Order: sequence, then structure tokens, then C-alpha cells
Amino acid sequence: MARKKPPTKAEREFMTKVALLGCIACSKDGLTRPAEIHHVRIHTGMGLRPSHFDILPLCPAHHRTGKISVHLGKKAFEEKYGTQQELMKIVKERIQCQEDQDIF
Repeated sequence: MARKKPPTKAEREFMTKVALLGCIACSKDGLTRPAEIHHVRIHTGMGLRPSHFDILPLCPAHHRTGKISVHLGKKAFEEKYGTQQELMKIVKERIQCQEDQDIF
């Protein structure tokens, strides 16, 4: 089995910025919780690696352990919070906003 390539410096920096946003689902509920990274699979099979830029910040409950999570209850999760693609757009907008503020 081929080993997966480690993330590049740019990918690591982006993943850190995303994780520091906190859980995107919790933020929609008015809460602030630490996040781990969820890779969104867009046009990838199980054997293909998703991009390190197609990610969401999710707490463990919204990522993999809760009934309304992307791994255990994807349909319920997306009905409540929006599709993963819609959430990725919000995340990327928040990152861009932070970067714009860092310029000034």
C-alpha cells in the first residue's frame, strides 16, 4: 500500500487556520468549541485522498461521534447545518476575512 504524502507547508498552514476557527456547526448553534479537521470528499473514491484545502473544522461530536455528525448522521447534519460544500465556502470566507484584517 502506498504511503500518503504528508501535507505541504501551505497545506499545514491552511489546516491550522481552519482548525483555529473552531467548529463550524457549533458556531451556527451560537457555541464555540475546539475543532479537528474533516476532509471533504468531492469526487474522490475511498482510495483517493481529498485535498487538504477541502476541509471543515468540526468538533468530535459533529465530526465523528454524534448522531448529527458528518460520519454517523450525514443527512441530518446537512439538513441542520447545510452541505459540506456550503460550509466550506463559509470557512474559506472567514479565513479570507482574517487574512484581510491581518494586512491592516
